[in-house]
Order: sequence, then C-alpha cells, then structure tokens
Amino acid sequence: MRQTPIGIDRVIAPQSIALIGATEDYAKFGGRIFHHLVEFGYPGTIYPINPRRETVLGLRAYPSISAVPEAPDLALVAVPAAHLAQTIEDCGKAGVGACVVITAQMAEFGAEGAALEARIVEIARAHAMRLVGPNCMGFIVPAADLALSSTPTLRYSGTFRKGGVALVSQSGALMGSLYAQSHDHGVGLSGMVSIGNQADLELCDFVEGFVDHPGTRVICLYVEGLKSPARLRALALRARAAGKAILAVKAGRTEAGSVMARSHTSSLAGSYSAFETLCRETGIVLLDDPESMILVAGVIDSTPPMGAGGIGVVCSSGGGGAVLADRMALADLPVAAYADVTRARLDPDFQRAHQNNPLDLGAHKGALEFAIFERAIQAVHDDPGVGLMTYVLTPQPLMPETVDCLIATFRRQRKPVLVVLNTSRFGGALRDSLLAAGVPHVARVDDALRVMSTLLALRDAVPRQTAATRPADLGVSQAPRTGFLTEPEVKALLASAGVAVPGAMACADAEAAVLAADGLGYPVVLKGVAADVVHKSDLGLVEVGLRDADAVRAAFARIAVAVAQVAPEQPLRVDVQQMIDPGVELLVGLTQEPGFGPQLVIGAGGVHVELLKDLAQASAPVTPAEAEALLRRLRLWPLLAGSRGQAPVDLPALCHAISRISWVGADLGEALVDLEVNPLRATPGGAYALDGRATLC
Repeated sequence: MRQTPIGIDRVIAPQSIALIGATEDYAKFGGRIFHHLVEFGYPGTIYPINPRRETVLGLRAYPSISAVPEAPDLALVAVPAAHLAQTIEDCGKAGVGACVVITAQMAEFGAEGAALEARIVEIARAHAMRLVGPNCMGFIVPAADLALSSTPTLRYSGTFRKGGVALVSQSGALMGSLYAQSHDHGVGLSGMVSIGNQADLELCDFVEGFVDHPGTRVICLYVEGLKSPARLRALALRARAAGKAILAVKAGRTEAGSVMARSHTSSLAGSYSAFETLCRETGIVLLDDPESMILVAGVIDSTPPMGAGGIGVVCSSGGGGAVLADRMALADLPVAAYADVTRARLDPDFQRAHQNNPLDLGAHKGALEFAIFERAIQAVHDDPGVGLMTYVLTPQPLMPETVDCLIATFRRQRKPVLVVLNTSRFGGALRDSLLAAGVPHVARVDDALRVMSTLLALRDAVPRQTAATRPADLGVSQAPRTGFLTEPEVKALLASAGVAVPGAMACADAEAAVLAADGLGYPVVLKGVAADVVHKSDLGLVEVGLRDADAVRAAFARIAVAVAQVAPEQPLRVDVQQMIDPGVELLVGLTQEPGFGPQLVIGAGGVHVELLKDLAQASAPVTPAEAEALLRRLRLWPLLAGSRGQAPVDLPALCHAISRISWVGADLGEALVDLEVNPLRATPGGAYALDGRATLC
C-alpha cells in the first residue's frame, strides 16, 4: 500500500501501466487501448492482466494485479460495474498509484451509480490511490509517448504530432475528435486528458499538471461543470505569470442558471456568466467552438505573441477581401493602417488607391510575376503597425511559390503569421507543405477570425490580480434576517454601507402620509410595502409625481386597496418617499453563485431589464475604478457620459454606489441568495437607490 498519493506528473507520464482485462481484441475498449500503447511506442513497462492467457500481444500476462512484480504507476480499469469495487480494492492493495477508470453508467446514470462511484473513491483514498474518471476515455500524452485511450482516431493519425498544446476535457469522445482535428492542422500536442465524472482527480488537478509541465505552452479546456472555481482562478493567474495561455469552451451557454421569479439578477448571472466572468478576470480566453479552440491553440503554440498594432491582411481575392474587411470590422478586430515606409514599398506594384488592408494582390499593376506577391507579403509583414499578418489563400496563380514565401516569412518568427488555406481539396499539396514546415493554418475564414480575436484578447487581457481593499470608512454589512427582504429593509442595508437612498417615512394612514409629504417636499412618491411582492408597479403599489396633499390622499387610498388585495394578512404600510430628479436608470444586482462567490451585475435598469440585457458582470467586491470600467462596457455608457446635449451623470457618485453595493454582497457571503437595486438612478447631482429587494438564507 502506498503511503502518499502519486503526483500528477507521474499520472500523465507513468513509468509502468497495468491493463486489467487485457485482450488482443481491438473491438473492445481494453483491446484498443492495449494496441495503441504498443503501436505508439510507449517506453515504460506494460503489465497485461488476463488470468486465461500467458501472453497478450507478445507480452507476458499476469493472472491478477497482485501477481505483478512491482506496484505500477497506473492501472487501466475497463471492467463491468459489478466488478468495479473489488477491482479498485485489489489495485489499492497492490500499491497502484492511480486507476484510470473507463467503466461508465455511474453517477451520470442515477443514485445506484452515484453510490458505487462514491464507494470506489472511498476505497481508493483508503489506499492513497488516485482515480481518473470514471466514465472517461483515458488520455493521450505525446510528450510521454503515451496513447492510453480507446479513441480510434489514434490509428487514423498513425504518429504523434508533438508540441506545446494540452487539452483537459470532460468529454472523452470530444477529446478523440479534437485529436483528429489537431493532427489534420498540424497542431503539436503535449497531452490530452479525458476526466469523465471527476470523482477524484478533477479538471484543476490536470490544469495544474500542465501549468507545471515545461513543454506545455497552451492549455485548452472543455468544461461542463467546475468543482473548484476558486482553484481555477488561482491556476489561471499562475499560468499567465508563466507565459502560458489558457483557452476554454464551456457547455451550457444558454442555461439561465438558477432562475428565480423574485430576481432579475439570478436569471442574468447564472453559472455560464459566472464562468465567463472568471475567465475575463484571469485572462482565460473563452471560445464558443471546441474545434476552433484546438486550431487557435496550435497557432499560439507555433508563433510569437501578437505585438502592438493591428492586423495586416493579404489576399488573392478582391471579393473575399471585401467580405473579410466587413467581418473584421463587425468583430472589432483592428486593421492596421500602413506606414509611409510600407506604402513606398508597395508603390512600384500597387496604386495608392489600391493599397488597402486587406491588400488584394489581384489589383497589382503591370504583368503578373511572383516578385509582386513576394514584395507585397514582405511589406505588409514588416509594417511597424502590423502585430499579426494573415494571408488568405484562394485558388490563384503561383500558389506553390506563394506558400514557399509564407513558410519563409513564418520562419523569421518576428510576429505571428496565419495562413488561411481556403482552397478545399484543391490545395492538398499546399497543405502538406505547410504541415511539413510546421506553419499554423486554418481552412475557414471563420476560424481565422477566431484566431485573430484570441491573439488580440491574449495580448490585451488585464487580469484582476488582487481583490478590492475595504474602504476605511466602511463597516461590515450584517444580514438583518433570513428570507425575503422588503424594499425598506434593503434600503436600510444599503444606507448603512454608504449608498444614497431617497428620504422616506412609513405611514399607516392618509393624513400621516400628507404630513410626511409636507416634510419631505413635493413632489413625492408613495409605495405600498408588502412582503414577498416583487413587481410593485404591476400591482398598483406605486404612485409617482404626487404634487399636493389631495393627490397624496387619493394615491394612498388606491394603494391601500391594492395592498389589501395582495397581502390581506399584513398591516397596512405605505412609504412616502422623496422624488429624485430624472436620470439614467441602472440595475445593480448581486447573486451568490455556488463556487464562484458573490457576483455583481450592472446594466440597463427599469422595467426593460430582460428585454435590453445590456449587462456587465464582475466578482464582488469591486473598486470605484473597476465599477467605471464595467459601466464603460455597457451600450448605455454614452447616456451616462452625456449625449445629445444631456448633462453627464455624477460618475464618481455612481461608481461609489456600485462599489458599496458590491461590498454588501461580499460581506453577506453565503447568506446571500440575491440582492437587487432596480433602479439605481444616476443624475447630474448624485446616484440613488430608488428600489431594492433581496433574499437571504
């Protein structure tokens, strides 16, 4: 029995492997894996376990794991569920370092499978043994010449393409598909791991392993659910400090998270948006397509980082260039403006009016000769304002010569060079040339746009290194009680944190309301207070713009009837509130996303929150400066800054209010379910929380 668990470095680069149920039958999971291990030249020791055979694939077989002469680093377990617990126990007793459990139909199938999954974890931990899976397809680690996977794409590739790209995937089949994509596009791999149900070793364990792996430059993630978001946050910052990029695709993008009828925020700040926020704050680049992710990773691995400046594009199709220019503009991709020195280099071959970006080679002057293409490619590549050069190759004259020129340009390694081989099967020989030279390339303009966007995002990302520091004058917010908090309770909580709220007085009858209005000053607002009521305006509980005593009395009577209808068991309470000047209305919300902590959401407020969905999100708390950065991401920012003759709002007051609201969420911690200020009205004279609600646990 082992005394301490094996390290991840030995899990992904084991010196010995036991194959339980080893067979020569390629149709079976264990048989495919055995064949792949041998065919790809695994240099370590293989122990086939098969009580009915003396040899398997020419290797000595052992009747049981206990008969193996030394404790192997790994054991591959692909046995029926009925035999799984005993197999794991046997491996633990034999001192196995880790089991890669292929067996499926576990927790993903129901309570019985979940119980078995929990049992094998308990057994493994009793023996200081780690588990990968269950319900996984093993892993492929070219850096260790290890093909410990059943995916048939291994036989398709025949050999490894080694490089600096790693993948950690919650889908085994997707891992196999991306392995084939990587092979076809010349993406060099350091390792691919299928983690399955993450019963023991989980995504972050392997992310950490690849962050520490010296040969890995880019880590790709396919994520369905995170077990430890805080750990991923720390690892992402570590990776960036080490000069390693992390790319991710997250499933469940259209899920709203924990939708709750009482809060816009809970439906707007669900698990996907919380993951997206984590990525933005740590420099992880989030993509929407796994295949594109692996292609982008290959480009990042093979080229220098994108430098300062924009993108220079050369193409052989004027129409294709025009469409690409539109798409780059719509994607906010910066197109470099050519320097005078570049234009001078282009002058012999192109009129100034044709020296566009993208540069259409077909617009050259005079007779066609390859030197024109060569001079244009070099001029655009060398332009000081070009941080990335992209060449879109469509069927054209002089294609082999052009590819040779691009290969030579790539080998100079001054800046990234991306080739779009938009030739279908017509360019098969050209593709082989690019693969042989190790030049990153894609076949679709869509993928080229993703590559360009990702390189730009990696260059411009500013990770959030440290949390906000508590202001000296800010006390710690305390939960007043559990359950649904009414507007007055939420406003009291906000006011104690330094958020401005309108003056208000609680009244039980109309004459008290008139006296309150006289004291606050007309015009005033009347609001009926009823527990568990969210949309007060829809239920007739709000009257605004009341300018005299008679209007207050009439409004009070109407609200009293409405309160009696929606909350007949509650005593009548109507708040008379100060009327705040017109301004820009925002939503500022907080929600507690399990594992991610309190999330701050700001956006367009009022009654059209879900319709507009103009939102920005961050982990709480935020500083006033971070609050301003969030506001600048909103489409309504011009309204805040003052547009079409309107006065700008009091931005420092608005950012102060948002920051203080975020601290309430941070202080409430696990007690917070959701809290929402809607609207927070920003005016030239300040920012005021006009309405609010919350749920605490």
